[in-house]
Amino acid sequence: MRLALISDTAQALQACLRLAQALRGVGAEVALITAPELVPSLSEGIWPLRAPQATLVLDPLAAAASELLGQVDAAGVFLASPRLQPFLHSQRQAARLRRHRSTPLFTGPLLPMTGDALSADLLPRLGYDLLCLPGDAQVEELSWLIRGTAHERQAHEAIGLWSLPTRPIGHGEVREPLLVVLEQERIPASARDTALLYSRLRSLALASPSWQVRLQPDHPLPADPREWSEISLAWHHQQDDRPPQNLQLGQLADLPFCLMQASACLGISSPWLLSAMVWGKPTVVLGEYGIRTEFNSPLFFASGVMRRLADCQPLEELLQAPAPNAHWLEGLGWGIADGPQRLLRRLQELAR
Repeated sequence: MRLALISDTAQALQACLRLAQALRGVGAEVALITAPELVPSLSEGIWPLRAPQATLVLDPLAAAASELLGQVDAAGVFLASPRLQPFLHSQRQAARLRRHRSTPLFTGPLLPMTGDALSADLLPRLGYDLLCLPGDAQVEELSWLIRGTAHERQAHEAIGLWSLPTRPIGHGEVREPLLVVLEQERIPASARDTALLYSRLRSLALASPSWQVRLQPDHPLPADPREWSEISLAWHHQQDDRPPQNLQLGQLADLPFCLMQASACLGISSPWLLSAMVWGKPTVVLGEYGIRTEFNSPLFFASGVMRRLADCQPLEELLQAPAPNAHWLEGLGWGIADGPQRLLRRLQELAR
């Protein structure tokens, strides 16, 4: 089956690279169509993801009206929300004008979500031929969202945690225990909160000299450190005149390998916390910031791993952190091992 995956943000491109890799693994031919401004990201992917040879740089809305989509059996559309419905309308109008059958289009949230965040993400995707969701929890929320509406028959499929690595991709031995602190973009939401968090992590590192504490961004940082935001742990680490020797700053490209080395992991709401959990790493979701939609932290409600940073001292306490709620993880899609096959099967049905 010939497929195209279309993206216009760095996050979507990374997700499409991962999905392309999985779909090629079950026999599909996959091409990428990505916006011109993402060209630098094609060579800066998180290891081991790299762009396939079949990559076309083209504005997605131009692709929607072109004959390119008529050359594939289905296309995955992972665009910023304001462009989702214009793409859908343009593609279908172009097919009507050419008197061609419209190429089936599929889409879905790039990250696991729940509650208001999931609803906001799904609304502009309604009307696509197929919605791809992580697990049964999201399927149930979709059913409540569309019940009694014109989209009540919206086709959907649960395909697992497709945008995150859930299988170990390697391992590395470390001489000292390693705590990986996942840092997100603009979370916490103020320089003051970030400064306080950095100070507390610095104190943790000083109190546990036998541990390595790595501040690990889960998003790209500007190449020039002078452009780093004050709302980032990286900026505060840079401003620290005498950072503890065991407090380090990681690189985005090393994130998966760093996480595989970790003795424990903590963060606020980074989706990479899910990877740490399913890889069996002791994981803590920081509870200081509560359950906030703008942080996507409602996703971790009922996870069973939310704790306060003060309860993580000494760091050896992290090694005894409780395992995440297995039922909660299953509902998010962790138990779906055949996601690419499920997606391919549904797309084959749509293409007939």
